[in-house]
Amino acid sequence: DPDLFELARKQDWGLDPDRIECPVRLVWGTEDRILPLPEAAVRFREEWVPQAEWIELNGVGHAPQLDVPDEAVRQILEVTGGAAASRR
Repeated sequence: DPDLFELARKQDWGLDPDRIECPVRLVWGTEDRILPLPEAAVRFREEWVPQAEWIELNGVGHAPQLDVPDEAVRQILEVTGGAAASRR
């Protein structure tokens, strides 16, 4: 939605990666037509969350949770389970 992006820009919904204190995993579908690789990914990888672990899912679109729900759950549990274990 162009209006939402414009609102975000005006409201400075910026992301400060230095304030992120938890593991971050970005899961990106190689067939994403809304935020296509590699053009859209550059800002995430280099500017917004450079410390993130990067996972690309081949043949998956913009919504991995819909395209491959079991894989999406596995990706989430790997990160959240690891974070919980490291706090013990």
